[in-house]
Amino acid sequence: MIRNIIFDLGNVLVNVEYERFINKLKNYGVSDESYMNFFKGGNYRLLGYESGEITTDEFVTKCLTGLDLKMERSDYADAFNDMFSEIEAMSTLVRKLKNEDNYRLFLLSNTSPLHFEYIKQNYDYINLLEKYALSYELKSLKPEPEIYERAIKHLGIVPEESIFIDDLGENCEAAQKFGINSICYDKNDHTSFEKEFEKLTAISR
Repeated sequence: MIRNIIFDLGNVLVNVEYERFINKLKNYGVSDESYMNFFKGGNYRLLGYESGEITTDEFVTKCLTGLDLKMERSDYADAFNDMFSEIEAMSTLVRKLKNEDNYRLFLLSNTSPLHFEYIKQNYDYINLLEKYALSYELKSLKPEPEIYERAIKHLGIVPEESIFIDDLGENCEAAQKFGINSICYDKNDHTSFEKEFEKLTAISR
């Protein structure tokens, strides 16, 4: 029986549009080439921010220095947060599941303090989730095995009674190795997700 629904954050509960962030930086003279060189391969994760290895202050300093940016720290933080928007189909689902009260709702996400606090403040449905397993608090990143081990313990769930929804196949596959039912979500094909979700949750009713 399915008792737990675990959501990813980026491109599952909120859209992530890096172009908006890049465009903000262009106003301060950062070229596409400079941005790509600095953030190549998800370099801001390699800097250790999403895995909790450095503080927000250290992260902002590294970015301002690495991109040779002459801007206020608060302005950089605002630009860094200007990349999200609501995925209405999923916010509707969260509210529906919360109202039905048949499942416990959780979050498992690679994210940062700046992003998560901003999203919590601006997208109220995130606050309907019972508990959060965040990479910077668990000191590990998906799809590393450690984050799933720690999330299972932190959230207090039975893997076989859980569904994990993520937009990346490698993250879903990693979760499945721990016995967690997983659905790879494509925000451009919500109908297919609904069919898979209905199939997995049908045995709970």
